[in-house]
Amino acid sequence: MAKEPTVRAHTRKHLARLERERIQTRYLLIGTIVIAVLVLAVILYGILDQSVLRDNKTVAQVGSSRITLVQFEDAVKFNRVLYLRNIQTYMSDSFLMQFYVSTVQQMVSRLQDPTAIGQEALDTLIENEIIAQEAKARGISVTDEEIESEVQRAFGYFASGTLTPVPTDAPYATATLNPTQEAWVPPTLTPAPTATEEPTETLLPGTPTATIEPTFTPGPSPTATITPTSGPTLTPEPTITPITAEGYKTQLGNLTNEIKPFGLSEKTIRDFIRAQTLQRKLQEAITKDEPKEQEQLWARHILVATEEEAKAVIDRLNKGEDWVKVASEVSTDTSNKDQGGDLGWFGPGQMVAEFEAGAKALAVGAISQPVKTSFGYHIIQLLARETRPLTNSEYEQAKASAFQEWLTKTKSEKTIKQYDDVWKKNVPTEPAVPDEIINALLAMQQQQEQVPEVIVPTPEP
Repeated sequence: MAKEPTVRAHTRKHLARLERERIQTRYLLIGTIVIAVLVLAVILYGILDQSVLRDNKTVAQVGSSRITLVQFEDAVKFNRVLYLRNIQTYMSDSFLMQFYVSTVQQMVSRLQDPTAIGQEALDTLIENEIIAQEAKARGISVTDEEIESEVQRAFGYFASGTLTPVPTDAPYATATLNPTQEAWVPPTLTPAPTATEEPTETLLPGTPTATIEPTFTPGPSPTATITPTSGPTLTPEPTITPITAEGYKTQLGNLTNEIKPFGLSEKTIRDFIRAQTLQRKLQEAITKDEPKEQEQLWARHILVATEEEAKAVIDRLNKGEDWVKVASEVSTDTSNKDQGGDLGWFGPGQMVAEFEAGAKALAVGAISQPVKTSFGYHIIQLLARETRPLTNSEYEQAKASAFQEWLTKTKSEKTIKQYDDVWKKNVPTEPAVPDEIINALLAMQQQQEQVPEVIVPTPEP
């Protein structure tokens, strides 16, 4: 008969070892699973961080409203496209380029400075949010029909076939100069405004971000500058005949195709127009009571480099020397020194602040003490003052200035946070400035430097 196998009895020591092995195996399995989950989580977070989470990072906050990184990047890229279109528009006309070469250089420099163009886009987004909040509080909105109409207008297409005519300025009677005032200036001079308006390359009338405005100063001739908070304009492609509906669709399609490689779409264009339209409507509401007349001054000045020279000029005038003669001899303002330093009529904001304050404080006929500005030292004589109706362009400028004052004040009152560590690391640099534009500007600069100075011989006495 076969012998039954014997069952070995486990000792307590043996059982304890088996239990430890089971526990270790379970811990090892759990640890492996945890590590796998952590690795997967890191991978998923990296994917999300480069897509959803990254795009939703906050670059700025206006109150409780956030401006996200994807909004910022889209704004920068669209601004870059518009800047390049504007540059190409200027450079396509050699005659126009003669007058705007410095403006083009400024735009190219801005495109090559990520911090500058990034800050510009961020400032615009912040201002757009402030405007949107105020418009909502006032019940102001923009419909899809208005957007379509403004997009058509932006590309120079008018469905009705006519452009709204610009209102003409109504004539008004100006004060007659008395004999004393007539004696202050040579007979050939007339107290006409010296500041002239230059045509703007704007596509959206009344849009501060879409124009290059002249800066009025009492010194040399006004120079065109880009407003610090301004952005690029949306310029249409050149057309010879009035644009048709088909032409409008073509131009809109061309711009859409131009921005598509940078992740933008037609919605980007319409959002840009929507923001500008909402700003225009809010500006009209805020400035509806803006006065249509203002006090204007007529003055002349003598500009010198130092306070000592200015005091010497005042001493000569006090001794009875003729103002026109002194101005022609010593004034460094070559734009008007031979006309007695006549500046014509000017209103608020057309002269630098110190000069305007100095002229405004004078009684008619009085001569100022030296007034220091960035141009030097001025001796000012106030020739006349009167309240004058604003021209249409002056009125529009006054409303734009009043709105900008409101915006600046409101901006200072809002709780605004900018996250520089986020946006400064993510400023898009595309589309880049083409090499042909840079080379063309360098060639123009070299050509200007090589132009020989023409010396006109002085005739023998």
